[in-house]
Amino acid sequence: MSQRSVLAAGPLAALTGLGHKARARTALAEETHPPLGGLLNIDGTKVHFTDQGNGPVLVLIHGAGGNLRDFTFELADKMAKTNRVIAFDRPGHGYTDRLHAKGESPLEQAEILAKALARLGVEQATICGYSLGGAVALAWALMAPQTVQGLLLISAVSHPWPGGVGLLYATAAHLVTAPLVIPGISAFAPDRLVKSTLESVFRPLDPPKGYLDYIGAGLSLRPHSVLANARQVYHLKANVQAMARRYAQLTMPIEILHGEEDRSVYASIHAEQLVHEAKNARYTALPGIGHSPHHHSHDEILTALARLNALQN
Repeated sequence: MSQRSVLAAGPLAALTGLGHKARARTALAEETHPPLGGLLNIDGTKVHFTDQGNGPVLVLIHGAGGNLRDFTFELADKMAKTNRVIAFDRPGHGYTDRLHAKGESPLEQAEILAKALARLGVEQATICGYSLGGAVALAWALMAPQTVQGLLLISAVSHPWPGGVGLLYATAAHLVTAPLVIPGISAFAPDRLVKSTLESVFRPLDPPKGYLDYIGAGLSLRPHSVLANARQVYHLKANVQAMARRYAQLTMPIEILHGEEDRSVYASIHAEQLVHEAKNARYTALPGIGHSPHHHSHDEILTALARLNALQN
Protein backbone atom coordinates (compact mmCIF):
# COMPACT_ATOMS: atom_id res chain seq x y z
CA MET A 1 0.00 0.00 0.00
CA SER A 2 1.34 3.44 -0.93
CA GLN A 3 1.96 6.18 1.63
CA ARG A 4 -0.89 8.18 0.12
CA SER A 5 -3.25 5.20 0.57
CA VAL A 6 -2.14 4.78 4.17
CA LEU A 7 -2.79 8.46 4.89
CA ALA A 8 -6.23 8.26 3.29
CA ALA A 9 -7.14 5.10 5.14
CA GLY A 10 -6.73 6.73 8.58
CA PRO A 11 -9.57 9.27 8.30
CA LEU A 12 -11.72 6.74 6.47
CA ALA A 13 -11.30 4.22 9.27
CA ALA A 14 -12.09 6.90 11.84
CA LEU A 15 -15.31 7.87 10.03
CA THR A 16 -16.26 4.20 9.71
CA GLY A 17 -15.73 3.73 13.44
CA LEU A 18 -17.87 6.77 14.19
CA GLY A 19 -20.56 5.37 11.96
CA HIS A 20 -20.60 2.04 13.79
CA LYS A 21 -20.74 3.77 17.18
CA ALA A 22 -23.53 6.11 16.04
CA ARG A 23 -25.58 3.18 14.72
CA ALA A 24 -25.15 1.31 17.99
CA ARG A 25 -26.36 4.32 20.00
CA THR A 26 -29.27 4.76 17.59
CA ALA A 27 -30.32 1.14 18.04
CA LEU A 28 -30.17 1.47 21.82
CA ALA A 29 -32.22 4.70 21.79
CA GLU A 30 -34.92 3.12 19.66
CA GLU A 31 -34.97 -0.04 21.76
CA THR A 32 -35.38 1.84 25.04
CA HIS A 33 -37.77 4.49 23.69
CA PRO A 34 -39.99 2.94 21.00
CA PRO A 35 -42.95 4.67 19.33
CA LEU A 36 -45.75 5.55 21.74
CA GLY A 37 -48.57 5.72 19.22
CA GLY A 38 -49.51 5.01 15.64
CA LEU A 39 -47.77 5.54 12.32
CA LEU A 40 -49.34 7.07 9.21
CA ASN A 41 -48.03 6.88 5.67
CA ILE A 42 -48.47 10.32 4.14
CA ASP A 43 -47.27 10.47 0.53
CA GLY A 44 -44.53 7.99 1.39
CA THR A 45 -43.54 9.78 4.61
CA LYS A 46 -44.00 8.00 7.95
CA VAL A 47 -45.65 10.26 10.56
CA HIS A 48 -45.78 9.24 14.22
CA PHE A 49 -48.66 10.40 16.42
CA THR A 50 -50.50 9.76 19.66
CA ASP A 51 -54.26 10.23 20.03
CA GLN A 52 -56.11 10.40 23.36
CA GLY A 53 -59.18 11.91 24.95
CA ASN A 54 -62.45 13.27 23.60
CA GLY A 55 -63.80 16.71 22.80
CA PRO A 56 -62.54 19.58 20.66
CA VAL A 57 -59.42 18.50 18.78
CA LEU A 58 -56.10 19.88 19.98
CA VAL A 59 -52.88 19.25 18.04
CA LEU A 60 -49.53 19.38 19.88
CA ILE A 61 -46.29 20.25 18.05
CA HIS A 62 -43.00 19.93 19.95
CA GLY A 63 -39.90 22.13 19.75
CA ALA A 64 -36.34 21.84 18.44
CA GLY A 65 -34.42 18.67 19.20
CA GLY A 66 -37.40 17.05 20.88
CA ASN A 67 -40.24 14.69 20.12
CA LEU A 68 -43.86 14.23 21.13
CA ARG A 69 -42.76 12.72 24.45
CA ASP A 70 -42.08 16.29 25.58
CA PHE A 71 -45.86 16.77 25.72
CA THR A 72 -46.94 13.27 26.70
CA PHE A 73 -44.77 13.30 29.83
CA GLU A 74 -47.58 15.00 31.79
CA LEU A 75 -49.39 17.81 29.98
CA ALA A 76 -51.16 15.81 27.25
CA ASP A 77 -52.94 13.67 29.85
CA LYS A 78 -54.30 16.77 31.56
CA MET A 79 -55.40 18.32 28.26
CA ALA A 80 -57.13 15.06 27.31
CA LYS A 81 -59.62 15.54 30.16
CA THR A 82 -61.34 18.21 28.03
CA ASN A 83 -60.02 17.64 24.50
CA ARG A 84 -59.12 15.02 21.94
CA VAL A 85 -55.35 15.51 21.98
CA ILE A 86 -53.25 14.51 18.97
CA ALA A 87 -49.48 14.92 19.32
CA PHE A 88 -47.14 14.62 16.33
CA ASP A 89 -43.43 14.05 15.92
CA ARG A 90 -42.18 16.74 13.54
CA PRO A 91 -40.25 15.66 10.40
CA GLY A 92 -36.87 14.17 11.27
CA HIS A 93 -37.71 13.85 14.95
CA GLY A 94 -38.96 10.94 17.01
CA TYR A 95 -40.43 8.46 14.56
CA THR A 96 -41.50 10.83 11.78
CA ASP A 97 -39.39 10.66 8.62
CA ARG A 98 -37.52 13.59 7.16
CA LEU A 99 -39.07 15.13 4.04
CA HIS A 100 -35.59 15.86 2.66
CA ALA A 101 -32.08 16.59 3.95
CA LYS A 102 -32.15 20.36 3.44
CA GLY A 103 -33.97 21.26 6.66
CA GLU A 104 -37.74 21.42 6.49
CA SER A 105 -39.27 24.89 6.71
CA PRO A 106 -42.13 25.54 9.16
CA LEU A 107 -44.46 25.61 6.15
CA GLU A 108 -43.29 22.21 4.88
CA GLN A 109 -43.72 20.76 8.35
CA ALA A 110 -47.20 22.26 8.67
CA GLU A 111 -48.20 20.82 5.31
CA ILE A 112 -47.29 17.23 6.17
CA LEU A 113 -48.84 17.43 9.66
CA ALA A 114 -52.03 18.95 8.23
CA LYS A 115 -52.27 16.02 5.81
CA ALA A 116 -51.75 13.60 8.70
CA LEU A 117 -54.50 15.29 10.69
CA ALA A 118 -56.86 15.07 7.73
CA ARG A 119 -56.03 11.37 7.42
CA LEU A 120 -57.25 11.00 11.02
CA GLY A 121 -60.57 12.46 9.91
CA VAL A 122 -60.14 15.89 11.49
CA GLU A 123 -61.15 18.97 9.50
CA GLN A 124 -60.54 21.67 12.12
CA ALA A 125 -58.50 21.87 15.30
CA THR A 126 -56.77 24.13 17.77
CA ILE A 127 -53.04 23.99 17.08
CA CYS A 128 -50.62 24.17 20.01
CA GLY A 129 -46.95 24.77 19.27
CA TYR A 130 -44.03 24.95 21.66
CA SER A 131 -40.82 26.84 20.76
CA LEU A 132 -39.93 25.96 17.14
CA GLY A 133 -43.22 24.09 17.05
CA GLY A 134 -44.87 27.47 17.59
CA ALA A 135 -43.42 28.64 14.28
CA VAL A 136 -44.90 25.51 12.66
CA ALA A 137 -48.29 26.28 14.24
CA LEU A 138 -48.15 29.85 12.92
CA ALA A 139 -47.18 28.59 9.47
CA TRP A 140 -50.16 26.22 9.58
CA ALA A 141 -52.51 29.08 10.47
CA LEU A 142 -51.16 31.23 7.64
CA MET A 143 -51.30 28.32 5.17
CA ALA A 144 -54.80 27.02 5.95
CA PRO A 145 -56.64 29.36 8.34
CA GLN A 146 -59.95 27.62 7.63
CA THR A 147 -58.64 24.50 9.40
CA VAL A 148 -57.35 26.31 12.51
CA GLN A 149 -59.94 27.13 15.15
CA GLY A 150 -57.37 28.68 17.45
CA LEU A 151 -53.68 28.83 18.30
CA LEU A 152 -52.13 27.98 21.67
CA LEU A 153 -48.53 29.20 21.53
CA ILE A 154 -46.11 28.26 24.30
CA SER A 155 -42.67 29.92 24.27
CA ALA A 156 -43.17 30.17 20.52
CA VAL A 157 -40.61 31.37 17.99
CA SER A 158 -42.46 33.96 15.91
CA HIS A 159 -40.00 36.68 14.87
CA PRO A 160 -36.39 37.08 13.70
CA TRP A 161 -33.86 37.66 16.45
CA PRO A 162 -30.48 39.44 16.62
CA GLY A 163 -27.46 37.31 15.73
CA GLY A 164 -27.29 33.73 14.50
CA VAL A 165 -27.90 30.28 15.95
CA GLY A 166 -24.44 29.38 17.25
CA LEU A 167 -21.39 27.58 15.88
CA LEU A 168 -22.57 24.04 16.61
CA TYR A 169 -25.80 24.48 14.67
CA ALA A 170 -23.95 26.20 11.83
CA THR A 171 -21.33 23.45 11.45
CA ALA A 172 -23.89 20.65 11.83
CA ALA A 173 -26.05 22.26 9.15
CA HIS A 174 -23.31 23.10 6.63
CA LEU A 175 -23.01 20.96 3.51
CA VAL A 176 -19.25 20.49 3.95
CA THR A 177 -18.85 20.14 7.72
CA ALA A 178 -22.05 18.20 8.54
CA PRO A 179 -20.69 14.80 7.38
CA LEU A 180 -17.71 15.29 9.69
CA VAL A 181 -19.45 16.81 12.71
CA ILE A 182 -22.69 14.83 12.93
CA PRO A 183 -21.20 11.31 13.28
CA GLY A 184 -19.07 12.59 16.15
CA ILE A 185 -22.06 14.13 17.91
CA SER A 186 -24.13 10.98 17.45
CA ALA A 187 -21.37 8.65 18.52
CA PHE A 188 -19.75 10.47 21.41
CA ALA A 189 -21.94 13.23 22.86
CA PRO A 190 -21.55 12.40 26.57
CA ASP A 191 -24.61 11.81 28.74
CA ARG A 192 -23.57 14.66 31.03
CA LEU A 193 -23.63 17.10 28.07
CA VAL A 194 -27.08 15.92 27.06
CA LYS A 195 -28.27 16.25 30.64
CA SER A 196 -26.84 19.76 31.07
CA THR A 197 -28.30 20.88 27.74
CA LEU A 198 -31.77 19.69 28.70
CA GLU A 199 -31.50 21.21 32.15
CA SER A 200 -30.56 24.59 30.64
CA VAL A 201 -33.96 24.72 28.96
CA PHE A 202 -35.69 24.57 32.35
CA ARG A 203 -33.69 27.25 34.13
CA PRO A 204 -34.23 28.86 36.58
CA LEU A 205 -36.25 25.76 37.56
CA ASP A 206 -35.34 22.07 37.44
CA PRO A 207 -36.71 19.40 35.11
CA PRO A 208 -39.60 17.41 36.60
CA LYS A 209 -38.64 14.16 38.29
CA GLY A 210 -38.37 11.37 35.72
CA TYR A 211 -38.42 13.66 32.70
CA LEU A 212 -34.82 13.13 31.58
CA ASP A 213 -35.32 9.35 31.44
CA TYR A 214 -38.73 9.61 29.77
CA ILE A 215 -37.91 12.01 26.94
CA GLY A 216 -35.48 9.70 25.14
CA ALA A 217 -32.68 12.15 24.42
CA GLY A 218 -30.89 9.44 22.45
CA LEU A 219 -33.57 9.73 19.78
CA SER A 220 -32.43 13.30 19.16
CA LEU A 221 -28.81 12.16 18.81
CA ARG A 222 -29.47 9.86 15.86
CA PRO A 223 -27.58 11.20 12.83
CA HIS A 224 -30.68 11.92 10.74
CA SER A 225 -32.31 13.74 13.66
CA VAL A 226 -29.21 15.83 14.41
CA LEU A 227 -29.06 16.88 10.75
CA ALA A 228 -32.78 17.64 10.52
CA ASN A 229 -32.74 19.67 13.72
CA ALA A 230 -29.60 21.62 12.79
CA ARG A 231 -30.87 22.59 9.37
CA GLN A 232 -34.39 23.42 10.57
CA VAL A 233 -32.96 25.71 13.25
CA TYR A 234 -30.32 27.18 10.95
CA HIS A 235 -32.93 28.31 8.40
CA LEU A 236 -35.59 29.26 10.95
CA LYS A 237 -34.72 32.95 11.25
CA ALA A 238 -35.22 33.60 7.53
CA ASN A 239 -38.46 31.63 7.59
CA VAL A 240 -40.05 33.54 10.48
CA GLN A 241 -38.86 36.83 9.02
CA ALA A 242 -41.02 36.16 5.98
CA MET A 243 -43.91 34.85 8.09
CA ALA A 244 -43.93 37.83 10.46
CA ARG A 245 -45.01 40.16 7.67
CA ARG A 246 -48.32 38.31 7.49
CA TYR A 247 -49.39 37.96 11.13
CA ALA A 248 -51.94 40.74 10.78
CA GLN A 249 -53.85 38.36 8.49
CA LEU A 250 -54.54 35.95 11.36
CA THR A 251 -58.10 36.30 12.65
CA MET A 252 -58.52 33.15 14.78
CA PRO A 253 -58.23 33.47 18.58
CA ILE A 254 -54.63 33.14 19.75
CA GLU A 255 -53.44 32.42 23.28
CA ILE A 256 -49.76 33.23 23.87
CA LEU A 257 -47.90 32.06 26.99
CA HIS A 258 -44.24 32.85 27.56
CA GLY A 259 -41.84 32.66 30.50
CA GLU A 260 -40.39 35.97 31.60
CA GLU A 261 -37.08 34.24 32.41
CA ASP A 262 -36.81 32.51 29.02
CA ARG A 263 -33.24 32.90 27.75
CA SER A 264 -33.68 30.62 24.73
CA VAL A 265 -36.60 32.39 23.05
CA TYR A 266 -36.97 35.87 24.50
CA ALA A 267 -40.51 37.04 25.24
CA SER A 268 -39.61 40.62 24.29
CA ILE A 269 -38.67 39.54 20.75
CA HIS A 270 -41.46 37.04 20.15
CA ALA A 271 -44.56 37.04 22.38
CA GLU A 272 -44.59 40.78 23.07
CA GLN A 273 -44.42 41.58 19.36
CA LEU A 274 -46.91 38.95 18.24
CA VAL A 275 -49.63 40.07 20.63
CA HIS A 276 -49.61 43.49 18.97
CA GLU A 277 -49.58 42.15 15.41
CA ALA A 278 -52.23 39.41 15.52
CA LYS A 279 -55.79 40.73 15.81
CA ASN A 280 -57.26 38.34 18.38
CA ALA A 281 -54.20 37.50 20.46
CA ARG A 282 -54.03 37.36 24.25
CA TYR A 283 -50.70 37.24 26.08
CA THR A 284 -50.08 35.62 29.46
CA ALA A 285 -46.64 36.42 30.87
CA LEU A 286 -45.26 33.80 33.25
CA PRO A 287 -43.04 35.25 36.02
CA GLY A 288 -40.17 33.06 37.18
CA ILE A 289 -40.54 30.63 34.27
CA GLY A 290 -37.86 29.91 31.67
CA HIS A 291 -38.28 27.99 28.42
CA SER A 292 -40.45 25.30 29.99
CA PRO A 293 -44.03 26.49 30.63
CA HIS A 294 -45.35 23.19 29.29
CA HIS A 295 -43.80 21.56 32.35
CA HIS A 296 -44.08 24.29 34.98
CA SER A 297 -47.19 26.33 34.08
CA HIS A 298 -49.91 23.73 33.56
CA ASP A 299 -52.64 25.73 35.29
CA GLU A 300 -52.07 28.77 33.08
CA ILE A 301 -51.94 26.66 29.92
CA LEU A 302 -55.11 24.75 30.79
CA THR A 303 -56.89 28.02 31.55
CA ALA A 304 -55.87 29.38 28.15
CA LEU A 305 -57.04 26.16 26.51
CA ALA A 306 -60.40 26.46 28.28
CA ARG A 307 -60.84 29.94 26.82
CA LEU A 308 -60.17 28.60 23.32
CA ASN A 309 -62.56 25.69 23.89
CA ALA A 310 -65.29 28.05 25.04
CA LEU A 311 -65.11 29.95 21.76
CA GLN A 312 -65.84 26.75 19.83
CA ASN A 313 -69.12 26.01 21.60
